[in-house]
Order: sequence, then C-alpha cells, then structure tokens
Amino acid sequence: MTEEPVAQMLARAIQLVRERRKEEGRGLLLRVIERDENNEQAWLWLSGVVDDPRDMQVALVNALTINPTNEQARRGLVMLRQRYGDLLAEEIAAPVPAPAPAQAADAEEPITFLCYNCHTELEGVLLGDGSYVGPDTCFSCRAIVHCCENCSKKREVACREREGIRGGAATKTRNKCLEWRPQSI
Repeated sequence: MTEEPVAQMLARAIQLVRERRKEEGRGLLLRVIERDENNEQAWLWLSGVVDDPRDMQVALVNALTINPTNEQARRGLVMLRQRYGDLLAEEIAAPVPAPAPAQAADAEEPITFLCYNCHTELEGVLLGDGSYVGPDTCFSCRAIVHCCENCSKKREVACREREGIRGGAATKTRNKCLEWRPQSI
C-alpha cells in the first residue's frame, strides 16, 4: 500500500475542518506536519483547530517562520497576542550566548549533534545542572535547537507531560526541559 501524498492529505484535512470535523482535521494536519514540517498551509490551518491559545501561537509562529510575508498568519498572531499576551515570550527569548572561557571549565559534556530539520552539524555544551549552552537556532535553517524534535527522548510522552509541553506544534518550540539531550553523532 502506497503512502498518501502530503498535498492530498492536506486537502482532506482542510475539507474535514470545513465540515466542522475539527478533531479528525487536527489529527490529519498533525500527520501532514510530521511528514512535511515546512508546510505553511498545514501550520496555518492547525492554528484554527487547536484549543490552547499557546498552541495557536506556536502554529502561527511556525507558519511565519516558513513565510514571513504570510499576512493571514501575521494578523492571527497579532490578534492572539492582543487577547492573551505573548505566550511564547519565555521560550523564544534572545539566543543563549556562547559560553565564556570561565564557564567552559564547568562544562560536563561538549556535544555535537544534527539539526532535526536540515541535518546541519551543531555544537553546544551540556552543563552540570542540565542546562544547555550553545546556538538557540540552527544557523542554516533557523529551526529551534533546544526542542523536543531535537531530543533523543522525543518519543517519550511522559517527559513532555512532566514539562507541560502539549500539542504537536509545541514540540518544535524552545523549552527548558532539563532532561533534553540531543542525539549525538
């Protein structure tokens, strides 16, 4: 049996949403994003079928990351921020600076890993307290580095529940999980 093309899955998901079959549409949109995380339309439609305003913002930020000129996503994000505030402000903070030489002595584990999105080789340091010091985003594709998608435990649901990370869109935003460990190469 052949896999359904992404474009066909997206069209079916949009049809389900238009028929007010939100749960089914959301599930199919998440499958589209799993197969093509750079699908701007899937992120845009997903923002309309998730219940949590934070997940809505995540989806719209992802759509704007793919296409910064998407006015529909921009207007939606402005509206959500006016109503709820910036629910992602802590997670999309300024990039973490590279460690100063004095901090490097405290480092427990230098790491080299691949970006989950474009497979560019990245380097960072895991400190003794579990925190990560290194690039906040991939210098090649701008994907968030410290996120569930880049973690060797990305299939573990318990980890995300403990950290309060909900929804498929949230797995691609920066988090503060101290159990985060990238898959080393």
